[in-house]
Amino acid sequence: MAIKIRNAILHILRNDGPESVFSGAELDIDSEICEAFIQKHVKKLINNSAVRTAHFKPDAELYGVLCEYQNGDKFFKETSLIIAQKMDALMQKYKAIPPCDMLIARVGYTSRGKYAEYVAVLLLHYMEVYSHKSKGADNQLKTCNALPFNTGKVEYAALIALEGSMLPINLTEEPETIEGSSVMYFSELFLDCETSPSEKEQAVLINEVTTEFVEEYFNKDPKVSARIKTAMLEETEETDVLSLDNAASKALDEEMKTQYINTLREAGVREDIAIGERVVKQQFATHKIKAENGVEIRFPAELAAIEDDLEITTHEDGTVTVLFKNLRLV
Repeated sequence: MAIKIRNAILHILRNDGPESVFSGAELDIDSEICEAFIQKHVKKLINNSAVRTAHFKPDAELYGVLCEYQNGDKFFKETSLIIAQKMDALMQKYKAIPPCDMLIARVGYTSRGKYAEYVAVLLLHYMEVYSHKSKGADNQLKTCNALPFNTGKVEYAALIALEGSMLPINLTEEPETIEGSSVMYFSELFLDCETSPSEKEQAVLINEVTTEFVEEYFNKDPKVSARIKTAMLEETEETDVLSLDNAASKALDEEMKTQYINTLREAGVREDIAIGERVVKQQFATHKIKAENGVEIRFPAELAAIEDDLEITTHEDGTVTVLFKNLRLV
């Protein structure tokens, strides 16, 4: 994935004594260090299945500012200053938000054959690292603050698309305890946007609903669970949209399919969900059987559909016999 960095700037936001420092100059984007740092974090944001989608509320302050920037009525540095000052004011009000550097960049990349440009906003919280200090022949250890890179994770970041009138957002964040309450301050107070579940969250919910459905209607029959999971995998082999209706049609008869879809709806799951093949594989490629005595058996879900390779028998007393056949040891 080739990422083109068009502009970048770094502001230092402090609420622990020293004043914040708003940069008057952009970063040198031709620097190898700058390019490597920005590209690494933007790629992580693009490829993170835990990223949520969001959209600005109509009266959100930053939405109006970014629309002006998109239309050419504001320059990049001016726009970045307004964004940074908004976060700085929030940090001065709520001291629980830790000091950080704010990196703002305009980047472009191609996804599914379509090129688009984005504004990336990343809060870079400091990591304590160890270094050395020398005075003559006296070498000692010391600690210092560093920005996250190879071993550090950016927990608060947004990628805002500069397209259309809605400026859709992909973001990642963590809750922070503010005045005794757990608050998603990055999306709720800073961006002022409404979020939707991430791909990972949606896949986990589908998995949980499927498990409960099979438990209630099929007495925990592992073959039924495995059939549903296999059908979901097949649905996402060529598209990033998981059609649960199609998957249910492949795995269940018409009556049970209707019941399954209704159960998903009641849990808040839509029938067509944009979930990539990678996330579906993470959640559904492997099936697990766990017994009361602690024994766990994991196997590829697709094996359940092949009688010559796997035989699962559920007995009247509720016990299950699992027989693997034609195995070749590696």
